Amino acid sequence: MERNLRRSALLMVLPLILFFLFLTVFPFLYMVFMSFHHYNLLEWKPPSFIGLGNYMNIFKDNGVISSLEFTILLVITALPIEIILGTFIAIFIQNMIGERFVRSIILIPMMIPAVVAGVMWKMLFNVEYGPINYLLSFFNIEKIPWLGSSFYSKIAVIIMDIWQWTPFIFLVIYAGIQTIPQDLIEAGKVDGADRWQILRHIEFPMLRPLFWILIILRLVDILKLFDIVYMTTFGGPGYATHSISFYIYKVSVSFGWDIGYGSALSVLLLVVITILTTLLIRVMRLWELLEL
Repeated sequence: MERNLRRSALLMVLPLILFFLFLTVFPFLYMVFMSFHHYNLLEWKPPSFIGLGNYMNIFKDNGVISSLEFTILLVITALPIEIILGTFIAIFIQNMIGERFVRSIILIPMMIPAVVAGVMWKMLFNVEYGPINYLLSFFNIEKIPWLGSSFYSKIAVIIMDIWQWTPFIFLVIYAGIQTIPQDLIEAGKVDGADRWQILRHIEFPMLRPLFWILIILRLVDILKLFDIVYMTTFGGPGYATHSISFYIYKVSVSFGWDIGYGSALSVLLLVVITILTTLLIRVMRLWELLEL
């Protein structure tokens, strides 16, 4: 009887398993397979095996180097600002007048589709008629070519990323603060602790696991950054604002149609994300062990 039930359950789940394998495992394995082949759709030739040729070309590609530099710049600038700003806002609006309304307003950037946000920011950063340059003119600052300069275009993408993802940091930290037992906070106040001491010794230690999770999630998101770049700068000028994901798109679909090389870049990106995520998780566990 139990065997029949197991067989029936397996038969019912089997279509879903096959569907999952078809949509995820097969494309991934095919991507790994193609990464060892030269296959450019513009050449109208079948794939040819070249071994590690595509992977070796990655280290000689100036586009990859520029994309990596810009991605690292995003990680070391946008990520810390988002964490600090989102945490500060989550703490600041606690028990303030109109807290629910302010909370709803803060979450708006996170809910706006990337396409809409990209069009909006292109208008805001317009050199001649953009509101940002218009406001800066009141301070006698000349018009800034936000999306036409290698330097300022990077700043523009960083600003857009901070604007879009700070609300996510705020939401997670705000929810975490709500879960902290009020008894601990009241006990700290009774013992004479001020607001800073409560934050440092009670709230921050209890929120630390959330910070680690946010760092991991945002790191992966930055490595996969595509939509904002595509809708605003299109990676320009030159390779200034090419993210790794956008460069893979450009090589594989937009300009190059080099499926083999694009597959190798995708595999390498997956390996980098896996390694960084694993390292952060181990550092988090080691930190917890040292505290114990």
